[in-house]
Formats: sequence, structure tokens, C-alpha cells
Amino acid sequence: FLSCSLSDPGFVPRDWRSMTVEWDLQVGSGPNLHEWNPGTITMCSKCGEKRPERAHHCSVCGRCVLRMDHHCPWIGNCVGIRNHKSFILMLGYGMLACLTLAFTAFPWIKVKLLGGVSRPQGYQLPVQSYLMFSLGAMLAASFSLALGILLISHIFLLGVNRTSIELGYSGTNPYSLGCLLNAKQLLGELDVSWLLPVTPIQPYTDGLYYPQTGPAYPPLGQPEVVVENRSILSKVIGRNSGEE
Repeated sequence: FLSCSLSDPGFVPRDWRSMTVEWDLQVGSGPNLHEWNPGTITMCSKCGEKRPERAHHCSVCGRCVLRMDHHCPWIGNCVGIRNHKSFILMLGYGMLACLTLAFTAFPWIKVKLLGGVSRPQGYQLPVQSYLMFSLGAMLAASFSLALGILLISHIFLLGVNRTSIELGYSGTNPYSLGCLLNAKQLLGELDVSWLLPVTPIQPYTDGLYYPQTGPAYPPLGQPEVVVENRSILSKVIGRNSGEE
């Protein structure tokens, strides 16, 4: 929970925006920004700043977030490229904790409601305590159901490499590379760190560029934008590689 709530969800870096000015990267403006725009820099209509592909503006935080999924009021933070892994883990471990309480309380509640000789040994709770215990178990069972549904939905999104925002996009997802590679973009290399709320080890994306199933293509009517940007980036990458 703390990792989700207190960490940077992936706000667009100021250095990246400075880079777009220095390299004179062009902004694409497709017919509909609520469609796939792979390899295309867009202009945010809310904050008036350039942003990379798959970034969206959060009206609550007032900033653009890389690979934004949604703003969660329960953690008081956006869910983006930097903390989506922690959010999924929070759902999973929260569901397990609630299920543990519900199943642990079940024998006590069963005996109290149905009677019988299989009463747990060693403890005798008063009626008021049983009522509170039963209420807590019912709430835990309800929370585990809600968390389980959310967990399944986000595991599905992880497997198909989409966000909640991108579920409404039409056409083929250009970022889907297969279930395992999609998961590695958020979780990093497959190891025990997948189960820990730590920074992913060697993630397959930095949130600014995403591998695609084919060559980057722009929105209809904007072929020159991506071609020019890719030309500039190839020169810069080649220059940096030569310096190394």
C-alpha cells in the first residue's frame, strides 16, 4: 500500500520534455487521441505540454502520467508505469489477508449459528464479541471478493498489455508481444521480485518507449510526423553509441 501511495506513478520527466525541444521532435495529432498512437508524441490539451506515447493527463494530480491506468482514491495516487506492479501486489496480498480472516472465523461462526460439539477449544467469546467477530468476517469476505475481481481484471490487463483507459481503444493493440513479455514490461525479469513491492529488475520498457509488434506507425494522415521523429532519434542514438 505504501509503495502504491507514496511512490511516483510515472509523471512525465522534465528532462524528456527538454529533450523534445532540443531535438525538435514533432507532435502528432491524429484524428482521435483515444486511439492507438504508437511512436507518436502528443500534446496534452490540459497542461499544454508534450507527452510520450501511452501517457495521459490525470485531472486529480494535474499532471500527465506515463502509461496511466487510473487515479485510485483508495491510495490517493495515480496508477501508472512506476507503481502498477505494487498496485497489483496490493490487490493480491489484500485479498489473501481478507480470505485468511474469513476462513479462520468460519468455524467459530458456524458453531455459534448452528451449534454442535465441534466448538473450538480454549476460548469462549461473549455474544457481543461474536457479533463483532462475525461482522469482521463478513466484511473480510466482501472485501476479498471485490479485491479478487479487481485483481483478475488487472492480471488480464497485464497479460494483454493494456490499461483501463486503453480498453476502449479500437483496432489491434500494437504493444501486445505475448503474455510473458507483456508482463515483463511491468514486472521485470521473471524471478522472486515479481512477488515483492520493489523496483522491477530490467523491465522491458522505461515508460517513454514501448516495443511493438511491428514498425511504428502514426495515426492516419500523420505519416511525416513519426518518420521525422524516428529519423532524428536514430541520429541521436547513433551519435551517443559512437561516443561510448
